[in-house]
Amino acid sequence: NLPLHLRQLITSKRRARVLWHRTRYPSHERLFNQLTRKLTKELQKYYNDQYSAYTQSLTTEDNSLWTATKKILKYRQTSHPLRHTDGSWAKSDAEKAQCLADYLSSVFTPHPDVQDSQHTENICKELDISLPLSLPPKPFTPKDVINIINNLPKKKSPGYDLITANILLQLSRKAIVFITTLYNSVLRTTYFPILWKFSSIRMIAKPNKPTHLPSSYRPISLLPILGKILEKLLLLRLQTEIAPLNIIPEHQFGFRSCHSTVHQIHRVVDTIATSLELKQYCPGVFLDISQAFDRVWHMGLLFKLKNILSPTYYLILKSYLSERFFQVIQGSSSSHIYPVLAGVPQGSILSPLLYTIFTADLPIHPNTITFTFADDTAILSPHIDPVMATHALQSHLHILEPWLRQWKIKINEHKSKHIVFTLNRKTLPPLYFNNIIIPIANQVRYLGLHLDKRLTWNPHTRLKRIDCNLRYKMLKRLLDKRSKLTLTNKKKLCTALLAPI
Repeated sequence: NLPLHLRQLITSKRRARVLWHRTRYPSHERLFNQLTRKLTKELQKYYNDQYSAYTQSLTTEDNSLWTATKKILKYRQTSHPLRHTDGSWAKSDAEKAQCLADYLSSVFTPHPDVQDSQHTENICKELDISLPLSLPPKPFTPKDVINIINNLPKKKSPGYDLITANILLQLSRKAIVFITTLYNSVLRTTYFPILWKFSSIRMIAKPNKPTHLPSSYRPISLLPILGKILEKLLLLRLQTEIAPLNIIPEHQFGFRSCHSTVHQIHRVVDTIATSLELKQYCPGVFLDISQAFDRVWHMGLLFKLKNILSPTYYLILKSYLSERFFQVIQGSSSSHIYPVLAGVPQGSILSPLLYTIFTADLPIHPNTITFTFADDTAILSPHIDPVMATHALQSHLHILEPWLRQWKIKINEHKSKHIVFTLNRKTLPPLYFNNIIIPIANQVRYLGLHLDKRLTWNPHTRLKRIDCNLRYKMLKRLLDKRSKLTLTNKKKLCTALLAPI
C-alpha cells in the first residue's frame, strides 16, 4: 500500500545491499547507507502524514474518536502459565481452563472453616416447613418482554447458546408470544429451566496481582440471554414486592436507586471531617469480606427470602439457586462441568439484590456509624474520649463475630485495616477480630479514595496525579500541539478521559 516512490526507493536499497554484499567495496557500502537513511526518513514522514490525516478525520459523530482512544487505553491481557496446587504448571489453554475450573469448584462452596452447627440445623428445619397457599402472580405480557429486549445492550457477550440481543430484535410477534408463554410457565410451575442456569465463565485478571495464581482472576459468568430476560422480569417484580418492607438498611448504598459511591463517600468524609473539627478521635475499621459474592450460603439466603417473599417468587428463586453448573472457557478450550454449591453468579442481574438481602440484617451499634457499599464495609466510632471510641468499635466487632459465623461469612483479618483519624499523636489500643489483631494503617482505600489519618488528601492527590500523567502519556499523540486533532475534540478527550481521574 506504499506509494510508488517509496516502493522504488526500497527496491534501490535492496539492490545496493546485494551489490555491497557481493563486492564489499566501501563506495557500495556508502551508497547502501545513504539509501537506508533516506528510506527511513521518507517512511517516517509518510507514516506521520498518514497519522495526521487519520487524527484529523476523527470525530465523535461516528464514534471514531472513542474507538481510537479505546484502542490506546485498552488493557492488553497477556497469557501466563498457571500454577496448580501441586506445584505443576498449566501452559496450554485446555490446561489453564481446567486449572481455573478446579480452583472455582473449591470457591463455589460455603466457607468450610466458618460453622455454627446449631444455627444450620435450625435453618434446615425452617426451610422444611410447608408454605402457605397464595394467589398466583400476575402473568407477564409480550409488551413486558419486548420492552426489555429493546433495551438490551447490543454488544454484550452471549452465553453458551450464542444467542445475542441482535438476534432477538429480529424475532416476529409470534415468537415473542411463544417466549412470553415460556416465562409464564416459570411463574406457574415455579421452576427455573436448568439450561438457563448453566454459565460459561471467563476469567479476568485482577490488577496488580500475580498472574500465575488462579486466585488472581475474577470470574465473570456469561449466561443465556433468554434467562437474563427472565431475571429482569423477576427483578422488577421483586423490587416492587420488597420496597414496602424497607428491609434494605440505610447504611447500604450499593445497588440502590438514587444512591452511588459518591453519596457514600460524602458520608464517610463528612463524618471524619466533623470529628476532626470537633477535635475528636475517630477510630475506624475497614473490613475485607473474603469472596463475598462467590461464597453466599444458599440455605441461609433461602431462609431470608422465605420470610419476606410470597411463596411463588420464593420457590422460583429456590429453583434459580439450585442445580447450577459452570464451565470455564479459556481461548478455544473449555474445562469439565462443575456444580455451583454456593454464591451468586457475577454477571447475573439478580445477584446484587440477592446479596443485599443476604446481608440486610448486618448488626449495627448505637455508638458507631456503619457504611456499606455492596461488600465494602467500614465502621467509624467518633468520640472525644479515645478509650470510649475504641471500646464502642470493639463492641461492634464482638457483635459481628457470631452473626458472621452464623451466616458463613468470613472476614479476612489480615487484609482488614484499623485506622485512627485524629490530629493528636496519642496511640489508641488495638482492635481484635476473632482474637486476631487487625493491622493498623496510616491510610486506607475505600471506594476509590485514599484516606490518610489526618485527612490531608496528600496520598490521594499524589496517586491521582501519577494516574493522570500516565494516561496523558498514553494519549499524548492525540493531545499534544503536533496533533492534527481539532481543539474541540481535544477538549472532549480531556473532559471524558482525564478529568474523571
